[in-house]
Amino acid sequence: MSATTLSRPLILLLAAVGALGSLAIHLFVPAMPAVARDLAASPGTVQLAVSLYLLGLGGGQLVAGPVSDAIGRRPVLLAGTAIFVAGSIAAALAPDAHVLLVARFVEACGAAAAVVAARTIVSDLSPRADAAANLALLTSAILLSPTLAPTIGGALVSLAGWRFVFVALALTGGAIALLSIFLIPRHAPHAERPRLDHAYARLARNGRFRGYVAGNSLASSALYLFLSGSPFLLIVQWHLSPAQAGLCYLVVAACGIFGTFLVRRLNRHHDAFRIGLTAIAAGGALMLVIALLGASNPVALIGPMLLVGTGGGIAAPTGIAGAMHAEEGIAGTASSLAGAIQMITTAGVTAVMSAFATTALAPLAAGIFLAGLIAVLLAPAREPL
Repeated sequence: MSATTLSRPLILLLAAVGALGSLAIHLFVPAMPAVARDLAASPGTVQLAVSLYLLGLGGGQLVAGPVSDAIGRRPVLLAGTAIFVAGSIAAALAPDAHVLLVARFVEACGAAAAVVAARTIVSDLSPRADAAANLALLTSAILLSPTLAPTIGGALVSLAGWRFVFVALALTGGAIALLSIFLIPRHAPHAERPRLDHAYARLARNGRFRGYVAGNSLASSALYLFLSGSPFLLIVQWHLSPAQAGLCYLVVAACGIFGTFLVRRLNRHHDAFRIGLTAIAAGGALMLVIALLGASNPVALIGPMLLVGTGGGIAAPTGIAGAMHAEEGIAGTASSLAGAIQMITTAGVTAVMSAFATTALAPLAAGIFLAGLIAVLLAPAREPL
């Protein structure tokens, strides 16, 4: 694959593929009450549709990455989008909650394959110095998804019912698949195809891979700690309306997108990954100091999160790029393993913090600060490009 084939239309298409997994989560959230009512299911059963989706999104990456190294990126991306479309159609037609759960899992496995292939194609087609900056475009699309998708999903439910959410997802996946047929270049698999256990062993022994994955996973955990803990502060403790809370999330997401645009400038001459992680730790430290001084208001939370969000936007693409370049010849496997570990780590950290969930700012601030600090300590030193 030649780097010259990474055109602007192809980058935009791959960014859309990268957002597919996140889009299917956040479009579904406003539809959950209607799904429970229409299918006579308990809220817990409907919430399981989110959990199973995340499980499929994480587990599917472990399979898709090695397969893309063996047979090429293009067939994995096309197969992934086809599976995603099939799962979405099955969900739209689901007669009961059990069928919906299975359909969501299938949908997630397809999204996982497509997302892994998209990330790896960007890495394959980019000079090493540009890989992080190009991956930043995918990160921007992923960060936009949770900001815009709930509003769009709510409108779809209000206008046409919850099943149309899955119709929209199927149409989106179908359009991406059609464009991919014409825009995604063919990829020659590597002549030497290491066994899967050997590939994972190589990555496990690689200290740089471990450092990038650890830092990236903890950076993601810091952002998800905010997403999971902030509603109780913004809405319950400080009495903001859901619309006002949504505006707060929009501001933080905008900072994340701003961070992704800084990657190209920073990564040429500086350790952008460590800069992003340091910004997360600094934002968490600032929030903790403000909380310990007794402040308890939306500004005390969102102000420091501007720094955390920007740091996350810098760290995410540079971290995944570093992990994918740690070992030659198995970028797809590295991408899938890094993505799966990130999801597992994030789920574990947020589960642990949920045990300390309160409507106080200090515990949330402490969690974000510790995640950022440990990430900085584990991050590998920058190699010359």
